Amino acid sequence: MAKAEDVKEILDPRREFTLESPDNEINHYFIANPSGEDIRKSDWQYSKIYNQAIVDGFLTQAQMIGVLKDKGILDDEYTDKLESVRTSLAAELFKLENLLDEADESDREASALEVAGLRDELFQMNQMVNGPMGNTCENLAEDARTEYLTSRIIQTKDGENLWDEYDNYRSEENTALCVKSRFEVMLWMQGLGSDFLENTPEQKVLRGIAQSRLDRALEAAEAEAADAPAENAKVEEIPLEVPAEKATKPKAKKRGRPKGTAKKKTVKKTAAKKED
Repeated sequence: MAKAEDVKEILDPRREFTLESPDNEINHYFIANPSGEDIRKSDWQYSKIYNQAIVDGFLTQAQMIGVLKDKGILDDEYTDKLESVRTSLAAELFKLENLLDEADESDREASALEVAGLRDELFQMNQMVNGPMGNTCENLAEDARTEYLTSRIIQTKDGENLWDEYDNYRSEENTALCVKSRFEVMLWMQGLGSDFLENTPEQKVLRGIAQSRLDRALEAAEAEAADAPAENAKVEEIPLEVPAEKATKPKAKKRGRPKGTAKKKTVKKTAAKKED
């Protein structure tokens, strides 16, 4: 039986993404396939910006790599460490993906955290190079091509283009919408989903472990709540008010000889002897 999302995909093949407005309203946007004219004009935009960057004195990728080597950023030590981290990440990923579901939870968590740490280390090392490389002629031109395509293929739900012209996109006051749209188009061009970072093997394992722990905690709380009434039923309630009959009942009289009686009798006998 076809699922609802499968039917939706057939009826609307466009890729959807959302953006929350300052008023906490969720807006839906769609990425449509570009036309032939859109692709040709985006390539022309690439060539124009590339040539302009050359004229303005920006370095090409080959020239930037040479500068990074001269500065000691891209040296043998960096290359060896980068390869070591990549190899370790591949090995840990293989280990994680081959762990059985019956494996100890702590082992799966430790393996997932190791993969996450290595992936973050690889990202940080790549950023040392990606930062400078982002200002090369090729990268500036590629950004311009992506921006042009973004202005042409982002649509509303009814299929209308969000921006009529490229200049409208460039003058858009909603910066968050421009950045989000370009990011989604960039991922779409690379064949990546919007949530690709959340669906890595290590994140799936960590999310599953967290859910299992939450389920166990909820079950324990429900069991404790179910046992609580039975225990409370055994406790006899203590009245807070004294019953009326106990409050009005007179005090019992004390038995025995009143105080001072024996002393009075002794005094009377002594007085009688003196008279005799």
